This record gives sequence, structure tokens and C-alpha cells, in this order.
Amino acid sequence: MSAKTVTAVLAAAALLTLAGCSAPESESTVRPEPSASAEPTETAEALPLLTKADLADIFTGIQFVPDEYTSTSELIDSIYPGLTATDPACLTPFGVGWDDDPALADAALEFGTSNDRSMTAVVSSTGDADVASDLLVEANDALTRCAGSAIFEMQGAAIETSVEQFTPTITGTDETLGWRVNGDVGGADFTLVGLTARVGGNVVALVGWDPSTNESYVPQATQMLVDELG
Repeated sequence: MSAKTVTAVLAAAALLTLAGCSAPESESTVRPEPSASAEPTETAEALPLLTKADLADIFTGIQFVPDEYTSTSELIDSIYPGLTATDPACLTPFGVGWDDDPALADAALEFGTSNDRSMTAVVSSTGDADVASDLLVEANDALTRCAGSAIFEMQGAAIETSVEQFTPTITGTDETLGWRVNGDVGGADFTLVGLTARVGGNVVALVGWDPSTNESYVPQATQMLVDELG
């Protein structure tokens, strides 16, 4: 397969994931709104807040490259060049936009590719379980709201995809989302696997595009990140 074909495949996979994933909201990702008569509750105790240096050390320790890109959009474009969406929020499952989220203004953020460039990871340490949980809610919303919408384009190539959501077998997490995309772009098959996991006030969004490794690498890398963030 040529480099150009692989690029198109990756982009298609990204598009596929966001455009095709349709999963019902669950108790693990959606918190009920408090009723008007509910008694006020005490503010939750602040959770440990990791620094960017801490996250960079974690990345290096699990063979990811920190501080290589200036934005999450640049990170994703380095793997899926030419991928665009009329609604940028539909790229939330990739961690795109976390660096521009006002709710994460005080959070530490790190993002980068694995050493072999088969995966991307975006990690945020927010120090707040509710803020962190909202990131999973937003990712789940994107997978649901963007399903079937013709909002993605990859260098003008048509994308045929099928999407499924699955329950990750990651230990030590408070919440998880898992999704898988299979499809075809320009006659080339592709597979995309993504996991989003929360540990207290920390959240990781990890995506793998290489079908020869992503089924095993993505959960393994996610588990290593979770173990370090716990």
C-alpha cells in the first residue's frame, strides 16, 4: 500500500469513526441534572493535578513523544492530513479541541504520537472529576450527534464505513468509551480503534489506525496511561 493510500485510509477512518459511531448515552457518561428541590451539596474535594512536565514524563515512559506539536489539531493533521469537518466538535473523540476548551484553562495537557506513529494520545489532568467526566460526555455526544452526517472530508475521497462501540477491558478507570471503525476509502481498507478513559480528574483519548496493531496496542497503551494516571 502506498503512503498516499495509507494517508487516505487513516483520514477515512477518522471520518468513519465520528460520522458513523452511534451509541446511546449511558449512566457512566451522563450525570442527571439536579432537581430544583435538591439540597445543595458540598463542593467535591480537589483531586491531584498533574503538571505538564509530569504528563511529558509519562508519555516518554510509555514510548510516546511529548511536545512535538503545538496543538491537538496539528497532531491529528500529522496522521490524517487533509481531514476536515464542518463541525470541529465531531473530532472530540480524538481529543481535538481540548487545548482550546475554556473548562480546561487550568488543566495540564499533553499530546503526541507513539514512537512508531501508529497511535495518537491526548491526556488532560483537570484536578476535577466533573470537568474530566464532561470530556467523556462530549466525546459520547460527538459519536452520537455526528453519526450519519456528511460533515467529514478527506482530500475529496469518498468514505464507506461501519462503526461499532464496545466496552473496553481497562482496569482502574472510573469511566470508559470504546469504538471501532472499519471501512474503505479509494479502494483501500482501514480500521480505526479508539478509547477514552477517565481516572479521577485525568482523561486520556487514544486512537490507533494501523489494523495490524491497533486492536492490541490501543488497549495496552491506554492501560499503561491509566496505570500512571491513577
